[in-house]
Amino acid sequence: MSDQQHYCPFCQSGDLHADRHPDSGRWAVQCRGCGASGPEGVDAEQAFAHWARARQSENLLRTVIDESPDIILLKDWDGKFLLGNAALARLYGTTPEHLVGKDDGAFNPNREQVDFYLKNVQAVMRLGETQLVEEHSTDVETGETHYFHSIKKPLTGPDGEPRILVIAHDITELRRAHQAIEERERSYAYAMAAAGEGIWDWDMRRNRVTHNTKWCEMLGVPTTQLQHPIDAFSDRLHEDDREEVLVNLTNALNGSGTYQHEHRMRRADGTVIWVLDRGEVVERDEQGQALRMAGSITDISARKHDEQAMLETKRALADMNAVLERRVAERTAELICANEELRRLATHDALTGLPNRLAANQRLQAEFKRMKRSGRPHALMIIDVDHFKQINDTHGHLGGDEVLQHLAGLFGRNIRSTDFIARFGGEEFIAILPDADLDGALTLAEKIRAEVATTPAPIPDPITVSIGVALASHDDDNAEVALRYADVCLYEAKRAGRNRVVCRPPTRAT
Repeated sequence: MSDQQHYCPFCQSGDLHADRHPDSGRWAVQCRGCGASGPEGVDAEQAFAHWARARQSENLLRTVIDESPDIILLKDWDGKFLLGNAALARLYGTTPEHLVGKDDGAFNPNREQVDFYLKNVQAVMRLGETQLVEEHSTDVETGETHYFHSIKKPLTGPDGEPRILVIAHDITELRRAHQAIEERERSYAYAMAAAGEGIWDWDMRRNRVTHNTKWCEMLGVPTTQLQHPIDAFSDRLHEDDREEVLVNLTNALNGSGTYQHEHRMRRADGTVIWVLDRGEVVERDEQGQALRMAGSITDISARKHDEQAMLETKRALADMNAVLERRVAERTAELICANEELRRLATHDALTGLPNRLAANQRLQAEFKRMKRSGRPHALMIIDVDHFKQINDTHGHLGGDEVLQHLAGLFGRNIRSTDFIARFGGEEFIAILPDADLDGALTLAEKIRAEVATTPAPIPDPITVSIGVALASHDDDNAEVALRYADVCLYEAKRAGRNRVVCRPPTRAT
């Protein structure tokens, strides 16, 4: 398999190669760029296959992030990018790969913005709570300012260091729409000042409303009808708004004298418009009773339409952010599972499914430390398949593999749940028996030896094993002392004719 078909998920280097471990004879993919190592395989092809499966999980999450229209990034405490998607790379005129390890200052010429980003993300990380921040950034190519609603979620990295996840949605168009609405409102004010809006004058003594032609045009009535009873105004009010409008008018007449309300009105053709209706009492009698109110009416249908569109957009944005957060969480969970599988592959033998030599050495050190603390010894067994080379020569490596798998299952069925069995290399297995004395270890070893010899095997030839047993002592200098004694016992068992158990008591020769 060609090295150039694969890339390192950490540094993106394509300079990968497969090396064979000198002790285990297993193959593993190495990155010459950053030194990352993949899970082992029985050969280079399997090692690259394991690497590709791990890379596939990384690529799945990467695709989701890069396909998002929102900017997604992960930073460390110093503001350096640990991850950036394609949307961020486009804004900064670079690629996602070149973002990693750099801060905003490497791409954004606006120092004030860069300093704000760093201070803000550090403040969020200190607070430890998700924040929604409105901020802006300069496009490196066009110089255009983009505005964002950014969700900033503090995290803790695998190394325990603070991280921050940022999901930024571009609201530049929404901001422009809002500015356009504000500009339109100013235009309305100018037009009203120039008497370009609907003007009305309510004479309460005569129960008559007088207005200008613009009022007629707005409501679709003949411009000759410049006067009408107040009931004609009430009839034009939308049925869902009528009561509220009349209450507001009454309160203004009996109180401050100022009236302002936004409501719907029906035109003569039945269509509905939104209006801003404003008025003020301009005349009262000696008792303070309102006699006359003057005001104006403005068509705000366009503004209401924009506001509704903005509200719907905000809801859609919230829904999209929720979906994106859920997808990121799902992909993160998948990545965690993939990493767990990588850790399992790194410490387990692919053929037998048992822990491998690395896992055995880790367990051996852990048991030695436990023994030093508690004073309770543990026993070791090294089990070697007799005449395994002859099995391979006679039945081929496939037959030898079947024998190893058969023995792995037999060993697993015979040990306690607290015991540990691993493939130590080739045809050799190691068992670690916590809190076991020498008699118990010998009994178990004899049971395993006898069961191997009598249990039907996947090949017609008889299978036997030789077992070396040793008891770790609190006086041992290190965990390898008992291992060496067990190995010596195994050698003695082989020399004495194989298919036997040889042990060494805990007393060490001086």
